[in-house]
Amino acid sequence: MTGGWYVYAIVAQDSQLPAGLTGFGEAELSLIDSGSLAAVVGPLAPCGLQRTTENVLRHGAIVEALQERGPTLPVRFGTVLPDAGAVARALAEHRAELTADLARLGDKVEFGLTVLWDRSPGGDHPADETIDGEAVEHAPGTRYLRARLVVLHRDEARREAAGAVATELDMALGSLVLDRRCSIAPTERLALRAAYLIEPTRLDACRQAVAEVRSRHPDVRVLVSGPWSPYSFVSRDRTGEQVAAGRSLKDINGRHTAPWTDTARGERSAAPA
Repeated sequence: MTGGWYVYAIVAQDSQLPAGLTGFGEAELSLIDSGSLAAVVGPLAPCGLQRTTENVLRHGAIVEALQERGPTLPVRFGTVLPDAGAVARALAEHRAELTADLARLGDKVEFGLTVLWDRSPGGDHPADETIDGEAVEHAPGTRYLRARLVVLHRDEARREAAGAVATELDMALGSLVLDRRCSIAPTERLALRAAYLIEPTRLDACRQAVAEVRSRHPDVRVLVSGPWSPYSFVSRDRTGEQVAAGRSLKDINGRHTAPWTDTARGERSAAPA
Protein backbone atom coordinates (compact mmCIF):
# COMPACT_ATOMS: atom_id res chain seq x y z
CA MET A 1 0.00 0.00 0.00
CA THR A 2 1.30 3.46 -0.89
CA GLY A 3 0.38 6.99 0.09
CA GLY A 4 -0.20 7.88 -3.57
CA TRP A 5 1.95 8.75 -6.55
CA TYR A 6 4.45 11.55 -6.02
CA VAL A 7 4.92 13.60 -9.23
CA TYR A 8 8.39 14.98 -9.91
CA ALA A 9 8.22 16.36 -13.44
CA ILE A 10 6.55 16.33 -16.85
CA VAL A 11 8.46 15.05 -19.87
CA ALA A 12 7.73 13.94 -23.43
CA GLN A 13 5.94 10.60 -23.72
CA ASP A 14 8.93 8.91 -25.39
CA SER A 15 11.48 10.03 -22.79
CA GLN A 16 13.86 7.59 -21.12
CA LEU A 17 14.54 7.79 -17.38
CA PRO A 18 18.18 8.04 -16.23
CA ALA A 19 19.54 4.67 -15.16
CA GLY A 20 19.72 4.27 -11.40
CA LEU A 21 17.78 7.42 -10.55
CA THR A 22 15.41 6.83 -7.63
CA GLY A 23 12.89 8.95 -5.78
CA PHE A 24 12.09 9.49 -2.13
CA GLY A 25 12.71 6.40 -0.03
CA GLU A 26 14.86 5.09 -2.90
CA ALA A 27 11.61 4.19 -4.68
CA GLU A 28 11.82 3.27 -8.36
CA LEU A 29 10.67 5.99 -10.74
CA SER A 30 8.26 5.32 -13.58
CA LEU A 31 6.38 7.12 -16.35
CA ILE A 32 2.61 7.59 -16.57
CA ASP A 33 1.69 8.90 -20.00
CA SER A 34 -1.26 10.67 -21.55
CA GLY A 35 -1.06 11.59 -25.20
CA SER A 36 2.32 13.17 -25.99
CA LEU A 37 3.14 13.82 -22.32
CA ALA A 38 4.30 11.69 -19.42
CA ALA A 39 4.63 12.33 -15.70
CA VAL A 40 7.69 11.07 -13.84
CA VAL A 41 6.33 9.54 -10.65
CA GLY A 42 7.27 7.34 -7.73
CA PRO A 43 5.27 5.63 -4.99
CA LEU A 44 5.04 7.47 -1.70
CA ALA A 45 4.95 5.77 1.68
CA PRO A 46 1.65 6.03 3.60
CA CYS A 47 3.34 8.29 6.17
CA GLY A 48 3.71 10.95 3.49
CA LEU A 49 6.55 13.42 3.07
CA GLN A 50 7.59 16.39 5.19
CA ARG A 51 8.60 19.70 3.69
CA THR A 52 12.18 19.85 4.95
CA THR A 53 15.13 21.55 3.30
CA GLU A 54 16.69 18.15 2.63
CA ASN A 55 13.55 16.86 0.89
CA VAL A 56 13.07 20.01 -1.19
CA LEU A 57 16.69 19.85 -2.33
CA ARG A 58 16.31 16.12 -3.15
CA HIS A 59 13.23 16.92 -5.24
CA GLY A 60 15.17 19.61 -7.10
CA ALA A 61 18.12 17.29 -7.71
CA ILE A 62 15.85 14.62 -9.21
CA VAL A 63 14.24 17.18 -11.54
CA GLU A 64 17.66 18.40 -12.66
CA ALA A 65 18.86 14.86 -13.29
CA LEU A 66 15.84 14.37 -15.53
CA GLN A 67 16.56 17.65 -17.33
CA GLU A 68 20.06 16.44 -18.17
CA ARG A 69 18.45 13.71 -20.26
CA GLY A 70 16.08 15.97 -22.17
CA PRO A 71 13.39 18.69 -21.93
CA THR A 72 11.74 18.56 -18.51
CA LEU A 73 9.01 20.63 -16.89
CA PRO A 74 9.39 20.79 -13.09
CA VAL A 75 6.46 20.02 -10.83
CA ARG A 76 6.15 21.76 -7.48
CA PHE A 77 7.38 20.00 -4.37
CA GLY A 78 4.71 17.96 -2.59
CA THR A 79 2.48 17.15 -5.59
CA VAL A 80 0.80 13.82 -4.79
CA LEU A 81 -2.09 12.16 -6.65
CA PRO A 82 -3.98 9.09 -5.40
CA ASP A 83 -3.38 6.74 -8.31
CA ALA A 84 -2.11 6.38 -11.88
CA GLY A 85 -5.52 7.25 -13.30
CA ALA A 86 -5.56 10.56 -11.45
CA VAL A 87 -2.11 11.37 -12.83
CA ALA A 88 -3.21 10.62 -16.41
CA ARG A 89 -6.36 12.70 -15.97
CA ALA A 90 -4.35 15.67 -14.67
CA LEU A 91 -2.10 15.48 -17.73
CA ALA A 92 -5.09 15.32 -20.06
CA GLU A 93 -6.87 18.21 -18.34
CA HIS A 94 -3.89 20.56 -18.68
CA ARG A 95 -2.38 19.09 -21.86
CA ALA A 96 -2.34 22.32 -23.87
CA GLU A 97 -0.66 24.40 -21.16
CA LEU A 98 1.81 21.67 -20.20
CA THR A 99 2.77 20.97 -23.81
CA ALA A 100 3.40 24.67 -24.43
CA ASP A 101 5.40 25.04 -21.22
CA LEU A 102 7.48 21.94 -21.95
CA ALA A 103 8.43 23.37 -25.34
CA ARG A 104 9.13 26.82 -23.89
CA LEU A 105 10.91 25.86 -20.66
CA GLY A 106 12.02 22.25 -20.94
CA ASP A 107 15.68 22.96 -21.78
CA LYS A 108 15.99 26.29 -19.93
CA VAL A 109 17.16 27.21 -16.43
CA GLU A 110 16.58 30.14 -14.12
CA PHE A 111 18.84 32.02 -11.78
CA GLY A 112 17.75 34.15 -8.86
CA LEU A 113 18.91 37.61 -7.89
CA THR A 114 18.49 39.37 -4.54
CA VAL A 115 19.66 42.97 -4.09
CA LEU A 116 19.97 44.27 -0.52
CA TRP A 117 20.66 47.83 0.60
CA ASP A 118 23.67 48.28 2.86
CA ARG A 119 22.00 51.56 3.80
CA SER A 120 18.39 52.28 2.86
CA PRO A 121 17.97 55.18 0.39
CA GLY A 122 15.89 58.12 1.53
CA GLY A 123 16.74 57.63 5.17
CA ASP A 124 17.91 61.18 5.89
CA HIS A 125 14.61 63.07 5.85
CA PRO A 126 14.23 64.81 9.24
CA ALA A 127 11.07 64.06 11.18
CA ASP A 128 10.91 67.56 12.69
CA GLU A 129 11.77 71.03 11.43
CA THR A 130 14.59 72.92 13.10
CA ILE A 131 15.41 76.64 13.21
CA ASP A 132 18.98 77.61 14.11
CA GLY A 133 19.48 74.12 15.47
CA GLU A 134 16.43 74.25 17.74
CA ALA A 135 13.57 71.81 17.17
CA VAL A 136 10.21 73.37 16.27
CA GLU A 137 7.39 72.02 18.42
CA HIS A 138 4.31 70.60 16.68
CA ALA A 139 0.95 69.45 17.93
CA PRO A 140 0.56 65.63 18.12
CA GLY A 141 -1.57 65.54 14.98
CA THR A 142 0.97 67.57 13.03
CA ARG A 143 3.83 65.36 14.25
CA TYR A 144 1.92 62.28 13.13
CA LEU A 145 1.27 63.68 9.66
CA ARG A 146 4.88 64.77 9.28
CA ALA A 147 6.07 61.32 10.37
CA ARG A 148 3.81 59.72 7.76
CA LEU A 149 5.20 62.10 5.15
CA VAL A 150 8.73 61.06 6.08
CA VAL A 151 7.78 57.39 5.62
CA LEU A 152 6.21 58.13 2.23
CA HIS A 153 9.31 60.01 1.12
CA ARG A 154 11.53 57.14 2.19
CA ASP A 155 9.36 54.56 0.44
CA GLU A 156 9.33 56.62 -2.75
CA ALA A 157 13.10 57.06 -2.62
CA ARG A 158 13.59 53.31 -2.12
CA ARG A 159 11.30 52.45 -5.03
CA GLU A 160 13.01 54.93 -7.33
CA ALA A 161 16.50 53.72 -6.38
CA ALA A 162 15.47 50.05 -6.68
CA GLY A 163 13.82 50.73 -10.03
CA ALA A 164 17.02 52.34 -11.28
CA VAL A 165 19.05 49.27 -10.26
CA ALA A 166 16.50 46.97 -11.93
CA THR A 167 16.66 49.00 -15.15
CA GLU A 168 20.44 48.90 -15.11
CA LEU A 169 20.39 45.13 -14.64
CA ASP A 170 17.91 44.73 -17.49
CA MET A 171 20.17 46.76 -19.78
CA ALA A 172 23.27 44.81 -18.75
CA LEU A 173 21.61 41.40 -19.17
CA GLY A 174 19.87 42.41 -22.40
CA SER A 175 19.29 39.57 -24.83
CA LEU A 176 20.99 37.07 -22.51
CA VAL A 177 17.68 36.82 -20.66
CA LEU A 178 14.57 35.23 -22.18
CA ASP A 179 12.10 36.23 -19.45
CA ARG A 180 12.07 37.55 -15.91
CA ARG A 181 9.98 37.80 -12.75
CA CYS A 182 10.82 40.84 -10.63
CA SER A 183 9.66 42.42 -7.38
CA ILE A 184 10.81 46.02 -6.75
CA ALA A 185 11.53 47.23 -3.19
CA PRO A 186 9.27 44.71 -1.40
CA THR A 187 10.78 45.62 2.00
CA GLU A 188 12.90 48.40 3.51
CA ARG A 189 16.09 46.32 3.32
CA LEU A 190 15.30 44.40 0.15
CA ALA A 191 15.75 46.45 -2.99
CA LEU A 192 15.02 43.80 -5.59
CA ARG A 193 14.16 40.12 -5.90
CA ALA A 194 14.13 38.63 -9.37
CA ALA A 195 14.27 35.37 -11.31
CA TYR A 196 15.65 35.25 -14.86
CA LEU A 197 14.99 32.60 -17.49
CA ILE A 198 18.04 31.81 -19.59
CA GLU A 199 19.70 29.28 -21.85
CA PRO A 200 22.08 27.18 -19.69
CA THR A 201 25.07 28.21 -21.82
CA ARG A 202 24.50 31.90 -20.96
CA LEU A 203 24.93 31.51 -17.20
CA ASP A 204 28.54 32.71 -17.03
CA ALA A 205 27.79 35.72 -19.23
CA CYS A 206 24.85 36.63 -16.97
CA ARG A 207 27.04 36.37 -13.89
CA GLN A 208 29.57 38.71 -15.47
CA ALA A 209 26.88 41.24 -16.41
CA VAL A 210 25.49 41.22 -12.87
CA ALA A 211 29.00 41.64 -11.41
CA GLU A 212 29.59 44.70 -13.59
CA VAL A 213 26.40 46.34 -12.32
CA ARG A 214 27.34 45.44 -8.75
CA SER A 215 30.73 47.16 -9.13
CA ARG A 216 28.95 50.45 -9.85
CA HIS A 217 26.79 50.27 -6.69
CA PRO A 218 28.85 50.14 -3.48
CA ASP A 219 25.65 50.75 -1.48
CA VAL A 220 24.13 47.34 -2.28
CA ARG A 221 24.80 43.65 -1.78
CA VAL A 222 23.94 41.43 -4.74
CA LEU A 223 23.22 37.74 -4.09
CA VAL A 224 23.00 35.29 -6.99
CA SER A 225 21.46 31.83 -6.72
CA GLY A 226 21.09 28.95 -9.11
CA PRO A 227 20.96 27.64 -11.70
CA TRP A 228 17.59 26.06 -10.97
CA SER A 229 15.01 24.32 -13.07
CA PRO A 230 12.60 27.03 -14.27
CA TYR A 231 10.00 26.76 -11.50
CA SER A 232 9.22 30.49 -11.52
CA PHE A 233 8.12 30.52 -15.17
CA VAL A 234 5.54 27.74 -15.31
CA SER A 235 2.19 29.07 -16.54
CA ARG A 236 -0.48 30.10 -14.03
CA ASP A 237 -4.20 29.55 -14.19
CA ARG A 238 -6.84 32.20 -13.58
CA THR A 239 -6.54 31.86 -9.80
CA GLY A 240 -2.80 32.51 -9.92
CA GLU A 241 -1.88 28.90 -9.15
CA GLN A 242 0.78 27.35 -11.34
CA VAL A 243 -0.75 24.84 -13.74
CA ALA A 244 -0.12 21.28 -12.55
CA ALA A 245 3.54 22.09 -12.02
CA GLY A 246 6.07 24.33 -10.58
CA ARG A 247 6.11 26.45 -7.40
CA SER A 248 9.41 28.34 -7.18
CA LEU A 249 12.20 27.17 -4.89
CA LYS A 250 12.50 30.71 -3.56
CA ASP A 251 12.40 29.52 0.08
CA ILE A 252 15.67 27.68 -0.29
CA ASN A 253 16.89 30.14 -2.93
CA GLY A 254 17.28 32.81 -0.29
CA ARG A 255 18.03 30.93 2.91
CA HIS A 256 19.50 27.48 2.42
CA THR A 257 22.15 27.76 -0.26
CA ALA A 258 25.93 27.66 -0.26
CA PRO A 259 28.48 30.03 -1.81
CA TRP A 260 28.70 29.98 -5.59
CA THR A 261 32.38 29.64 -6.47
CA ASP A 262 34.17 30.21 -9.74
CA THR A 263 35.45 26.63 -9.67
CA ALA A 264 32.01 25.00 -9.65
CA ARG A 265 29.80 26.39 -12.36
CA GLY A 266 26.76 24.29 -11.52
CA GLU A 267 26.86 24.75 -7.75
CA ARG A 268 23.71 26.13 -6.12
CA SER A 269 24.38 29.34 -4.30
CA ALA A 270 23.39 32.64 -2.81
CA ALA A 271 26.61 34.56 -2.82
CA PRO A 272 27.71 38.10 -3.72
CA ALA A 273 28.04 38.52 -7.47
